[in-house]
Amino acid sequence: MVELKPIRMEEAARYLGYGGQMPDETILNLMRECEKPLMEACHPAYSVGIFDMECCSEEEVKLAECALTLTGKDIVKHLVGCTKVVLMAATLGSGVDTLLRRLQKTEMPKALLTDAMAGAAIEQICDDVQAELQRKMPLFRQTWRFSPGYGDLPLSMQDDLLAAVEAGKRIGLATTQGHMLTPMKSVTAIIGLQDMTKELRKVSTSDGDEGDMVSAPVGACAAGSCAGCAYHDSCLSRQDKTPEEDGEQ
Repeated sequence: MVELKPIRMEEAARYLGYGGQMPDETILNLMRECEKPLMEACHPAYSVGIFDMECCSEEEVKLAECALTLTGKDIVKHLVGCTKVVLMAATLGSGVDTLLRRLQKTEMPKALLTDAMAGAAIEQICDDVQAELQRKMPLFRQTWRFSPGYGDLPLSMQDDLLAAVEAGKRIGLATTQGHMLTPMKSVTAIIGLQDMTKELRKVSTSDGDEGDMVSAPVGACAAGSCAGCAYHDSCLSRQDKTPEEDGEQ
């Protein structure tokens, strides 16, 4: 279980479409009225699994001791240079769904505001989970949260991700037939961990474009060597270069 801190109103305002601006005082007062019932309805919980990267190709990443295989070029690029992968599932609980359904029948303006504030609340929970992970693993750098449905990572992967972290049993999180999360105010995410004790190298993250570079630890590719790395041909400091190749750089 995790504790939900006071909701960041600026984040809720962004969900409402205000961008970097804050709503006027009338809307803010209404949001403050909505905050207490929302906080009472929330029962946040999360489940996390940390897995070693076993191997990767150009379009998939396999995790050690995990049935889930991550597919798609976008997730491979997201995890370049990582040695471990965090699978995370978090939820505010079913009470928030019940509150939203009631408000939608009786007070639609409050329903809209509460929905936005709940969106901000679940993001706060995810931020807190990552902060706790950073405290426990200070020598690893985290990537941003990448969720099923982003890029070419299939939304249908939600089901296997939940199974990998036992989210149904641990926090009551499931999916619908359309692979949407239920309770609704929930998040699944994939976070890469780069071992910062390793020497850094520069790796290209787009085909033939050396202007799009990231720093990645040497020897951190999932295969344990340069062979099999998704960026074998574009890495500027590949360890298995022949003398002829090295002279071309």
